Amino acid sequence: MHKRSQERLQLRRIRNILFSSCFYDKHACEAVSRVSRSDVLGMLAEPVEVGLVPDVEKGEVLTDSRGEGSFQRVGGRG
Repeated sequence: MHKRSQERLQLRRIRNILFSSCFYDKHACEAVSRVSRSDVLGMLAEPVEVGLVPDVEKGEVLTDSRGEGSFQRVGGRG
């Protein structure tokens, strides 16, 4: 497997862990992290490039309706 495709696969697994374990606040339209970076590293059942795991904290807003979450683009489209 090529290095680039392996990185994409690891990024997808990391993102799946973050979003499958987050809390969705329907009232505020937010996805809030329930895990930290070290938790994600512990949940991965494979060797991973540590630099690919984002520095998230418990309680951090990942996505929201205003586009200001840490997993959303800054400054809108472009």
